[in-house]
Amino acid sequence: MTIKLSVPAPEQNLTVETHPKQVAEWLEALPLTNLNEASRAILDTLSAMNRSKVAEDTRLKLLELYRASITNLMPSLEQQYSGQPLPLPEKSRHMAAQARQLHTELAYGYKIILLEHAGKRLNFGSNKQLPLVAERAIASLGQMLVVCYQTYAPTPAGVWAEMHTLFMYAVEQGIQDEPVLNAEQQSSVNLAYKQALLLALLDPYRLMQGEVNKVLEYLASFGGHAHLQPLMQTSSPSGFFLVRLDSDKPPRALAHDSTVIDARTDILLNTIELARLLHQQIQRLEAGVNPKSLLLPVSANDFGFPNLLRRMLKHWGIAPKRLFNRMQNSARMDICAGIRAIHYFLSGESASNADNQPDSPGIQGQNTEITLELADSPFDKTSHQTYVSKNWLIINESAGGLALSKDPKTDAQVRVGEIIGLRPESNEAWNIGVVRWVSSENPNHLQLGAQMLAPTATPALIRPVIASIGTLFQPALLLPEIPALKQPATLLALRGSFAPQREFMVEGMGRPQNIRATKLLEQSATFDLFEFAHIHP
Repeated sequence: MTIKLSVPAPEQNLTVETHPKQVAEWLEALPLTNLNEASRAILDTLSAMNRSKVAEDTRLKLLELYRASITNLMPSLEQQYSGQPLPLPEKSRHMAAQARQLHTELAYGYKIILLEHAGKRLNFGSNKQLPLVAERAIASLGQMLVVCYQTYAPTPAGVWAEMHTLFMYAVEQGIQDEPVLNAEQQSSVNLAYKQALLLALLDPYRLMQGEVNKVLEYLASFGGHAHLQPLMQTSSPSGFFLVRLDSDKPPRALAHDSTVIDARTDILLNTIELARLLHQQIQRLEAGVNPKSLLLPVSANDFGFPNLLRRMLKHWGIAPKRLFNRMQNSARMDICAGIRAIHYFLSGESASNADNQPDSPGIQGQNTEITLELADSPFDKTSHQTYVSKNWLIINESAGGLALSKDPKTDAQVRVGEIIGLRPESNEAWNIGVVRWVSSENPNHLQLGAQMLAPTATPALIRPVIASIGTLFQPALLLPEIPALKQPATLLALRGSFAPQREFMVEGMGRPQNIRATKLLEQSATFDLFEFAHIHP
């Protein structure tokens, strides 16, 4: 099989250390406390090696050394860009770019070895190292995609085409299932490839910050329960996803693909077994079983993990399909982010008089930017949060939501899973939505997709009936009943507010009254949405 992979052209007069012992000593002596300096030094030396003539066995030894150092460095690098509001600050963008380049250069190195093996037909160590080289190449490209997902940056062109090519080459060589030692876990070309496919099926730009790593931890343990298979007739398309090996695209639900399929270049990703396992794990977690006994990763103890599992099941089981067609639109809207900000505006305040309020700082500059104090909240651990009300362009619109683009001249920061208020131009009413996906190509580019929750809301203040002395009322939003959708009235409150049957004192429903939380509808890192019942005296 002739394979085409992108690698850098050789350059003349480059100075590069090719003795593994010296490279290992140099890597050990790097100042890891200076992330920028250490990552730049590794990137420069790795880049030089990839553009120099180096013997195959030596190149592999050096790549493994560089890879180990990059793996150790990556958690600290991630802290600089993962979890940051978008668009990323300049320093965060710089560190994210270096992380992408490190993984790209690693992939280059392994691809160079594969190209030399494929082109020269060398007896490369009796092919003993070939499974490792192919797995490392796919895994490095996959890690580069992970950085894109973590920063909501677009996927570079050609990456999926190369991953498909690498997988096909491994299948041709019969090495796709050969075990490869990867840290403390065993991997293979097949597993690394499936992990990348499964992560892509979750539509990572809809994942909340921090959730990509949780999915990766889960896939490291259970990704093997998905299977790649030839095209075949299926009684139901649910749980089957089409992988087009001759394309530059991630997999797509078989039920959603109406194009002609080709058994020579198309295969299926079967997630039925994985979805069944996931369903069982969710049921047992809800029954109170300890996550450790289910062999779930440590992150299973984190807030929101069960909700993440349910969303994973939704995407890997019966893939979601858009219910409404989007319509092009060119109107503009104002946005404010967070329950506190929406509560502020719904209470009759405006950006123009925010500086007259004793409990909120004034307007900062010309950005109508309001900084609100969150330290008094027992639920939200953030001490400060900035909310912005700005003019956004509606890209397209459907009955269920909007896609919006930020004006490059304005400052705005949002996160996936955040509650936002949306107000059309020349309109006083605020609609309530939740950010479902975000995309940010550069500092001046920010797009988001918002699902509409309610056409309006009533600002309220809530406090648990049973609470410690000094517990303050917290802002909340009462979403109205929508009879046409058979949607009851609900309460949108800060994260951690909900507990089954918890009773609240509520101010803002005409007169003070008590309610009881009955059913949790959605929970994210920033809010709880739940149904409630009135408690009559």
